[in-house]
Amino acid sequence: MQKMLREWLKIRNMHLFFPYAIGTICAILFVIILIQRAIKCKKEGTPFINLKGYHFFRPGYDKVKLWGSFILFILYVMALPVLHFAWASVVFIFLFNVLFEMKPGKPFEAKSVLISAVIAFAGSWGVWYLFYQVFNITLP
Repeated sequence: MQKMLREWLKIRNMHLFFPYAIGTICAILFVIILIQRAIKCKKEGTPFINLKGYHFFRPGYDKVKLWGSFILFILYVMALPVLHFAWASVVFIFLFNVLFEMKPGKPFEAKSVLISAVIAFAGSWGVWYLFYQVFNITLP
């Protein structure tokens, strides 16, 4: 076990640390949510899964932003091997900012597009520099 842990913690595998850590934290939180739901249902005497009158999305939710975010995220993951972390992040952070700045029936303002570009560029390259140069952790 110790040898396997030592091999996993080598510098060539350091970029895997955060995905595994975040996945583990999400799994633990999911179990906690299920336990809380079970306790609530037991106290109220309701079934654990009650689909009668249930709506996953609230009426009037913003379909463009929800599905646009989902599609952009999938495209971002697909672009990572091609563009690598920094450039893929610049492109997709910019696209996410533009998507969330969209207002129905209103054109884009040049100022908001410029701010989105600056945030995307500075944020992506800043994170890359911090991890790669300061912490010596490789990013995909």
